Amino acid sequence: MDKHTYIQEVFEGINYVRKFSKGDIIYYQGDSALSFYYLKKGRVRVYMTSPDGVEHTLSTASRGEILGEAAFFDRMPRISSARALTNIEVAVINEESLLSLTQKHPRLALELLGMQAARVRQLSSQLDAMTFMKADERIARVLSQNADENGVVKLTHEDIAAQTGVTRVTVSKILHSFREKGVLRTEYGKIRIISYKSLKNFVNE
Repeated sequence: MDKHTYIQEVFEGINYVRKFSKGDIIYYQGDSALSFYYLKKGRVRVYMTSPDGVEHTLSTASRGEILGEAAFFDRMPRISSARALTNIEVAVINEESLLSLTQKHPRLALELLGMQAARVRQLSSQLDAMTFMKADERIARVLSQNADENGVVKLTHEDIAAQTGVTRVTVSKILHSFREKGVLRTEYGKIRIISYKSLKNFVNE
């Protein structure tokens, strides 16, 4: 069983669940973090807001992912906000419940540390991509990182633009180029990757 699956197995058993409707804010940038969340159902957009009010998407979370844990662990104000993209259900984990869980599942603490290390590595990789990669390489990487087991990416053009630092017009042009080359196809509300090999070639070029 891999780390992510083990964490999911433990957190799926949490009974304290909160429900949010589409468009609701789960937490705000700058809030104190007294808890973090395990997403049991739905999709969530995690984003930062600049001083002039511009929003920048950091990631889109789906079922089985954890939200808001960094600020919870370092006891600093949240650096991002999270908004429900669909109706969602989250398990709420505070200090008391986490201590109880780690007592019952000692391995959980180590797995959470591993997950945090992986996130730091991913953020570093994203920063490298933003700094050194061409636009098509950035978009190819974001698509591959956000695809589910069926090759489906549920990101809007705006989401992709925010995560890659390019304009929405550029995203549309590059996705059209990818379609023409048989790399992917666009469906209602989603993108389906047809050839991972071809997509990977863009990143490795």
